[in-house]
Amino acid sequence: MKKYLVLMTVLLIVAIAFTGCAKTNIPKEQNLSKGNDTENIKSDENRTIKDYYPFKENTKMEYEGIGNEYAEQETFFEFVKDNRAQLKIFNSGTVIVKVLEYNDGELREIFTEGEFYHIENMLDSVSENNNVLLKEPLKLGTTWNISGGHKKTITGVDVDIETPYKKFKALEVTTELGEGRKQFDYYVVGIGHVASIYKDGDFEVKTLLEEIEKKPYETEIRLYYPSATDIGSMYIDRDIEFSTNGDIEKILESNLQNPKSDKLMPTISNNTKINSMKLDRGNRVVKVDFSKELLTDMNAGSSMEGEILKSIVNTLGNYYGVEKVYISIEGTPYSSGHFAIGENEYFTVDYDNVKELE
Repeated sequence: MKKYLVLMTVLLIVAIAFTGCAKTNIPKEQNLSKGNDTENIKSDENRTIKDYYPFKENTKMEYEGIGNEYAEQETFFEFVKDNRAQLKIFNSGTVIVKVLEYNDGELREIFTEGEFYHIENMLDSVSENNNVLLKEPLKLGTTWNISGGHKKTITGVDVDIETPYKKFKALEVTTELGEGRKQFDYYVVGIGHVASIYKDGDFEVKTLLEEIEKKPYETEIRLYYPSATDIGSMYIDRDIEFSTNGDIEKILESNLQNPKSDKLMPTISNNTKINSMKLDRGNRVVKVDFSKELLTDMNAGSSMEGEILKSIVNTLGNYYGVEKVYISIEGTPYSSGHFAIGENEYFTVDYDNVKELE
């Protein structure tokens, strides 16, 4: 049991370390250690963290896991702005979001949240845990401390590392975890984090770069619509693509406007816009603001308006994993001739008698 708890802790550290993985279309046969264009970005002594840990847009990186099922991962930079980037990490157990920042010669993890299954821009978020992942100068012997009392040291600057993707010459960073346990992380110029190896005696867990694709990532969303044939509502599961710095509000807006089945009615009109959408984490409420057309284009009786509201609330509540949804129109709490809420009130999800579209 003790070894299992230690392993799970280490796998979380592995996920933290993999916040800098980035994808390129570099051919597998290209030898990065022999003076190609990627290596020639700068001379060895002038390279910075940005060279070894680039924030690559629209790049999906896949990693093979060896030694534990949770070591297999995929990463994607959802948002990139100035010196900050938001990385989403997918493994078989959870989805993690991390915000990274280049600052004063350091790469810092300034925010992290697990069980993050929706898309939301968190670049302005900062947590108390401010972990340093890399520190300049990028030379042998550079050392710094991280949370938990652990120490990181650059233990190699031109180390051979083999992954399923290819062989690299890499920067090696060693984290001392105590009781003889260590983690080795490897970074390559122009690519990012290519490998992580945890060692506890003869026991090893490896996460190794396997594939790089220049593409958006796909995710599934459940969408609710009023029925076109009777008073009621149905849902469908649809795959959507998300590109770096994309607009999830526009994606949801377009999907709610277009059910793509004559058995369903649009949840909102083509003129209706989602002005803003945000998760209030403290109160577990999604707050969404619509344009006035949500009401002016509705033209529905109380029963149909109830199904429209139900479809909006169920879609957003399910997507964010909450029970409460606050709806406003141009900044004013939702109010029509049939339904109304106040500033501190909300609608609740209701999945009763909702069928899947067949």
